[in-house]
Amino acid sequence: MYRSPPLGPKRCWATPRLLSIPGDERFQDLIGKKSDRSPLVDREVPIVADDYVDPKFGTGIVKITPAHDPNDFEIGLRHNLPQVQVIGLDAAMTDEAGKYAGQDRYECRRQIVSDLEAMGLLVKIEDHRHAVGQCYRCNTVVEPLVSKQWFVKMKPLAGGAAIKAVETGEIRFVPERFSKHYLHWMENLRDWCISRQLWWGGHRIPVWYCLECGEIFAATDDPRSAPKCQSAEIEQDPDVLDTWFSSALWPFSTLGWPEDTPGTGTLLSHIGACDRF
Repeated sequence: MYRSPPLGPKRCWATPRLLSIPGDERFQDLIGKKSDRSPLVDREVPIVADDYVDPKFGTGIVKITPAHDPNDFEIGLRHNLPQVQVIGLDAAMTDEAGKYAGQDRYECRRQIVSDLEAMGLLVKIEDHRHAVGQCYRCNTVVEPLVSKQWFVKMKPLAGGAAIKAVETGEIRFVPERFSKHYLHWMENLRDWCISRQLWWGGHRIPVWYCLECGEIFAATDDPRSAPKCQSAEIEQDPDVLDTWFSSALWPFSTLGWPEDTPGTGTLLSHIGACDRF
């Protein structure tokens, strides 16, 4: 029998893989094999190797929950792992949690510990200090989830001219050492997530969905109907724009854009410089 690595009870079903570091001799004979079936869910868990694992921490093997952890998500992409979501948007367990489906996440945690103890499978419980994300408004513990978002593709905007301007000396940093930070940042940019799910409001995403034909379309003015089928049964995306993205729209909307005015030239360049500083 294989002893499971330390884990949070409520995510047991979200673990499609166990990871070991490639050079760890203790587990080389296990890589590529499957662990015993979990007592909580009838599923074998394959074991793979990844450099992310710290061999000195815990057992040297770590569970992976791609749908519930940012680092695990990246590992999941590298190994093409399934994203099993066991906690819903209401913080209750989903159908993937089997008999625990519908339970509150904390209620589920207590029940799992109790069940493992009753089966004689609970080795020990230890306090472990680690970083837990919390909402800055209500202090509620945040559960990372995979969700659909809106992104701005950054490479066409930053990949060419913005880098060349610094490399050729057209733009200089004072002190000069910050140019290295800038270039490293620009050369490793990821696409910018500009959507937020905030109930207190903001600039709405200018995208609408047609409830009749399923068309998704963007518009600069509030539309009355869908362009494709002319149906008036349309709904705007409920998400709002990221605050930084919204703030960047302010000078465009107040200084005369898209007309060529003094505001969109000198003033806009100064605003951009101050914002970056």
